[in-house]
Amino acid sequence: MATPNAQMGEAYLIVDRFHAALRNMNDLEKGDIRNVVMGVLNPTLREKCVTLNYHRAAVNVELLLALTDTRQFQAIAMLARTIFELAVELKLISLDADAAEKIDLFTRIELLRSAERIVAFKRDHPDAKIHYETQDEFIRTCAVGIRKDQNTMWPGITKIKHWTKKDLAARAKELGDPFDRIYEVHYAELSWFSHSGVTGLGNANTNLIAMSAGTSYSIAVDSYMQILEVVVNEFKLHATMPVLKDKIAYMKMTAFTESQEEANRLRQAYGV
Repeated sequence: MATPNAQMGEAYLIVDRFHAALRNMNDLEKGDIRNVVMGVLNPTLREKCVTLNYHRAAVNVELLLALTDTRQFQAIAMLARTIFELAVELKLISLDADAAEKIDLFTRIELLRSAERIVAFKRDHPDAKIHYETQDEFIRTCAVGIRKDQNTMWPGITKIKHWTKKDLAARAKELGDPFDRIYEVHYAELSWFSHSGVTGLGNANTNLIAMSAGTSYSIAVDSYMQILEVVVNEFKLHATMPVLKDKIAYMKMTAFTESQEEANRLRQAYGV
């Protein structure tokens, strides 16, 4: 059995490897994908939905790469959780031809719900010094049309929590590996470190914190790989870069090689 010091060393090695894998994939994204996607003129509604989620993920990946101390495990977990949720969202978009229209309507429903909550608060607290006029105008102008569109899209459903009509657990289960595995095995832990409370911290020590950070980085790596593959497919980047998907996989796996010779063999195996 490994000694505590050896266990700690192994935990930090895992963190370093997955951090390197995420960094490699981020470098590839910035070099081979980002400029192409940003250069799309007159994007469709679907392309806008994909791009906005993809850019959010890229920003979170860059923030995660800036965290180099496992003592920041809470922030690491929160970012990994967000990247995972964005991966679920993008994968679901890729599988639904009508996703963009559903997302657009769900966005308007959410804006209406928020506006109604603000106006209701002002009504119940007339002395509150808050801006509500814009929301009030939005309700008067758009509420009827939004509710009509909602009833057309989702007849008889008065409360929509997500454009798929499913909670995150059901969405992850529908998508299968790696989404269902990440959700069922790790999502609770990510949430413990994202929400208030002490669950998950009662027996925490330096080694466990390092292991938790390693798990978060591994989730971010698997999720970001899924995100990049969706972007490649949606924007048909493989048409001009046929080995791009293999290159994404190589950039992940090369972080786990032990020598330059092994990295070269891996490159040959992936054909990049």
